[in-house]
Amino acid sequence: MLRYIVSILLFFSVVAGFCQIDTDTSEVRKPKPPKVKKELEEFIPTGVRLGVDLYSVGRRLWEDGKTSSEFQLDVDFRHYLLVFEYGTSNLEEVSSGFAYTNNGSYFRIGPEINFLYSPTSLNVISVGFRYASSSFDDFLSYKTEDAFGTTQIVANNKNSSANWVEFTTGTRVKLWKGLFMGFTLRYKFLKKVKFDDLEPFIIPGFGENRLDDTDQFGFSYYLMWRFGFKKKAKVKELVED
Repeated sequence: MLRYIVSILLFFSVVAGFCQIDTDTSEVRKPKPPKVKKELEEFIPTGVRLGVDLYSVGRRLWEDGKTSSEFQLDVDFRHYLLVFEYGTSNLEEVSSGFAYTNNGSYFRIGPEINFLYSPTSLNVISVGFRYASSSFDDFLSYKTEDAFGTTQIVANNKNSSANWVEFTTGTRVKLWKGLFMGFTLRYKFLKKVKFDDLEPFIIPGFGENRLDDTDQFGFSYYLMWRFGFKKKAKVKELVED
């Protein structure tokens, strides 16, 4: 009887051992999970917008003696934009015994963050930053009278310059196909001006050069056309789990 009991115990021990070996083998031979392909968003431009500032052009209608123009180019990187702006300004004020002229150009460049990116609408609501620089000439002539008679005073600057920085916010809204309209509101500050004899009255791109105030607000209203780029093959990367 004891022999049968011992045989049964040995049988179950051998079976349990085989089960354990099979279990361990299955765990060792468990295949690795397959590699997963994850798409990476390409940081390449999807298009560019080119526009004209209607506000600067329209100012000619209500400001005599002043002509200006401004253009904007933005490169669209989906959630980010790289913006470049260029403009010109010409001012001439003439009255009895007084004449002032100011002619120059300016540019601005900087990034923007688009909080409203959509691959279908391509509308923009953004905040951004600009570095701006201006170069210009101005000329002043006026007459003064005293006990000795009339004196003609003449002063001028050649190759004057100024630079400043801007915080911006604005929008671009799609009207039809590639046609967009939008505005940019600017806060201009940290102004620095270089000149010779005459303190400039106007700085192209900045505005009035008020001695008691180094910052200023500005506004641009753009009509733009967007040129889209063709889509390229998506870049993929194998990522091991």
